[in-house]
Amino acid sequence: MTQADFDWQQNLRAKPRLGIIFLVVLLDIISFSLLLPVLPYYATALGATPTQVGMLTGLYALCQFVGAPIIGRMSDNVGRKPMFLVDIAGNAIGFLVLASASSLWMLFLARFIAGCVAANIPVAQAYISDVTTKEQRSSALGLIGAAFGLGFTIGPALGGILSKNGYALPALVSAGLCAINFAVIAFFLPESKVIAKGEARIAAKETLHDRETISQQPIFDFTLVRRLFTNVQIAPLLVFWTGFSFAFAMFQQNIALFNKYHLNLSARETGYVFAWIGVLVSLMQGVFLRILTRHCSDETLLKIAAPAMLLSLAVWAFTPTLVVLLVVLVPLSFAASTLITVVNSLLTKAAAHEEIGGTMGIAGAIDNSTRFVTAFAGGMLIQRVGTFAPGAVAATTMLIMLAWMIFGMTRTPKAQ
Repeated sequence: MTQADFDWQQNLRAKPRLGIIFLVVLLDIISFSLLLPVLPYYATALGATPTQVGMLTGLYALCQFVGAPIIGRMSDNVGRKPMFLVDIAGNAIGFLVLASASSLWMLFLARFIAGCVAANIPVAQAYISDVTTKEQRSSALGLIGAAFGLGFTIGPALGGILSKNGYALPALVSAGLCAINFAVIAFFLPESKVIAKGEARIAAKETLHDRETISQQPIFDFTLVRRLFTNVQIAPLLVFWTGFSFAFAMFQQNIALFNKYHLNLSARETGYVFAWIGVLVSLMQGVFLRILTRHCSDETLLKIAAPAMLLSLAVWAFTPTLVVLLVVLVPLSFAASTLITVVNSLLTKAAAHEEIGGTMGIAGAIDNSTRFVTAFAGGMLIQRVGTFAPGAVAATTMLIMLAWMIFGMTRTPKAQ
């Protein structure tokens, strides 16, 4: 069988699998985002300060920082499907603990449990890389963004509505969605690593010894981390990803607190704001970005989205009213969706095939590390400096990344 024949068969098999992955990610995002507008109000009702709310949000991301690269690496070794199941089961347990919380420490325990296994997105990215060619990858990865956007449309709005009947109800609904997702993965999602090994065998003509060596690679590979950060193609992308992730996380992790303390919105109103973000991301990822990736290169989209992200964050920092916030979320959602898709696409193209899962796990760990830092810092900034501070810090970070993109990334070879 030639490589062209294999690609044709792979493309044929990829379509139904991508549909299932879309559903898996969608259910995961809905179950997660149900609690986004609710958790700060839930914690406050149990006596938390803004700083403690930031610590609660940051704990989840801190656990992801440790867990995501391990689960991503394990998916390279034992397969994507088992790691999906571990992720969903752990989230279900965390949601059940959250629903039964009667004191603040139980909220922290619930987020610790869920955070340790939360790596669905890196595993989904690796799965998509297994079943698509490099030419398809940007468009296929956009499905994750589309699921993310649709999930964020449904989840926060539903969470805000359910919160009228108590903060525990959204957590119970999230646990139920996890049970459905577990069944979908267990009974309908085929393992993708069989296809990936077949492609690698045709493309690289690996020997049996080579494949055994790959399967025996350590779960957390510090050598891989060092290799990626010294790779002239991957390292500049990871530097930019780190800065962008920090800036975007400063927005994501603190928008609910910003709404509560700056705009005086309720949990229900904050849920609607998140739903609006979801609509924008869905349109961007599901429609516009899929068109743009067919006509523009990843590098071109990167150059457009980075300045848009900078300006949007600067305006958000000093947003005076809800109407202005809803308007500024349009370019911000465009920029963030584009940057997430194209940077991840460039990373999967630059990484060796047998290291894609590990690479995306490390990228996920970087993203999650910025989330716990910005959650801890954001709560303190809002409490001690002012509600404008998270946005000002985020915009400054994107300004630095824009300079890096112009003077640093352009001097390194492009990922082929």
